[in-house]
Parts: sequence; C-alpha cells; structure tokens
Amino acid sequence: MNSAALTWFTIGACLIFLVTQDLNFYDWLILKSKQFRIWIQQQWFLVRYNPDSPWVRWEINRNANRFAKEFLSEKNK
Repeated sequence: MNSAALTWFTIGACLIFLVTQDLNFYDWLILKSKQFRIWIQQQWFLVRYNPDSPWVRWEINRNANRFAKEFLSEKNK
C-alpha cells in the first residue's frame, strides 16, 4: 500500500472513531463542512466578479458593444 492511500485511510479511520465516540463531533463536522462550502462560494464569487479580472472586462466590453450595435441599428431605422 502506498503512503498516500495509507494516509487517507488513517484520516478516515480517525474520523470514524471520533464520530462513533463523541455524539457532538458529527454535528460539528457537518457545521464545519457547510462553513467551508460557503467560504468556497464566497471566494468563487470574488474571483468571478472582480472588476480587475480579464474575464469580467471582456464580458463588459462584449455587452457594451452588443448594446451599442443594437442602439445604432435602431437609431438608423
């Protein structure tokens, strides 16, 4: 068995032991996993909608160009 598999097995065994021995540990573990999920969502939101990122600047330019084309085509009618 390689060391990575042994490490994950050991961590899993420790978690199972703690869940079976302490009734509050499972609730704490669920709470921490939900907090971690919310933190990941917050970080993704900050990365995705940061105005300095190239993706957001490209998206703003694309939408502005589309709006300008529609506006000019309606004006020229």
